[in-house]
Amino acid sequence: MQKEQALFDYIKTQAQMLFFVLAQDGKIIDANQYAISLTGCRPGRSNFSDLVVDFAETFHLENLTADCSKTRLLNMNLSSGLPQSFYFNFAKSENEILGFGRLDTREMEEMQKQVLELNRELNNLTRQLHKKNAQLVQLNAEKNQFLGMAAHDLRKPIGLVLTYSDFLIDEAAPVLTREQQGFLHTVNDACAFMKKLVDDFLDVSAIEAGRFDLDLALVDMQAVLDRSLVVSRLIADRKGVFLDVHTCDSCQPVRMDASKIEQAVTNLVSNAIEHSRPGDAVVIGLDMQKDSIVFSVADTGPGIAPEELDNLFRPFQKTSAQKTAREKSTGLGMAITHKIITSHQGKIQVDSTQGKGTTITFTLPIKEKINGT
Repeated sequence: MQKEQALFDYIKTQAQMLFFVLAQDGKIIDANQYAISLTGCRPGRSNFSDLVVDFAETFHLENLTADCSKTRLLNMNLSSGLPQSFYFNFAKSENEILGFGRLDTREMEEMQKQVLELNRELNNLTRQLHKKNAQLVQLNAEKNQFLGMAAHDLRKPIGLVLTYSDFLIDEAAPVLTREQQGFLHTVNDACAFMKKLVDDFLDVSAIEAGRFDLDLALVDMQAVLDRSLVVSRLIADRKGVFLDVHTCDSCQPVRMDASKIEQAVTNLVSNAIEHSRPGDAVVIGLDMQKDSIVFSVADTGPGIAPEELDNLFRPFQKTSAQKTAREKSTGLGMAITHKIITSHQGKIQVDSTQGKGTTITFTLPIKEKINGT
């Protein structure tokens, strides 16, 4: 009797097997510690059928106990939420049913093999990914080097053609026919576009190579805007677009790279003009709010679709909003503008409604130091 009690105590407290005492209706009367911790069952409140994952939907307790000499393979739902296979034997004792379940070690071994195989595959994929990333970094560096070299070499001949075409337009116009003047203007416009494209390539190459340095000085933002508007007014007049400029005489000087901020302003104003129709007005504003200088430019053009706003500041990305005179675009100006503003620790924001127009605003902080300079 003592041996039986010792065996029962061992099964209840230490045995690495499932042990259940079940009523005839399947309610769990008692269970050992291993079964309780593994399945989360609650003796007196749980049913054995609740623990069985019956994939075939044929589970009946009376079928399991019909032949107590037969071993049954059951999938048990563990407290972890994952099923696990156990080999069960059942025995009847008066009005109770005793259930003993041992782990399906073959399934465990198979699972361990699968996990090890998946681990090996994952390690191989990780190594391949690191190798591909290193190759991409190298290719990107080579691309930036080639882009910078090509753009640098193209800038001088394009500049020469542009200079001489400007000279011919100014000096030789009286002796040229209308058709010849048209040819000359086409050459000049194409060269101007190519020069901007080359300049943008050089900027993008510098940005991606991490060489986008700022030459900072304390500058009057109104003076920067005035210089930018010299070129912008010529573009606007040629297209018949009115520039409505709101100046800021009381704005404090800002520590900035004046040439780069002028480039950003020119990009934004030119973009607004290109999306405007003859007779439209582009509203340009400069103001000071708290510790920031605020610049804004608004047009009444076609606007930008909401799903395309995220692409606006990405290199070589264009929106579906068509420029009103089909002006050419490099797809780089807005990305460069975004980099210029964020490099000054500023913020740039776009508000656009399709059919009504777009407003782009950027702010520059008024403080003594930028990026530790």
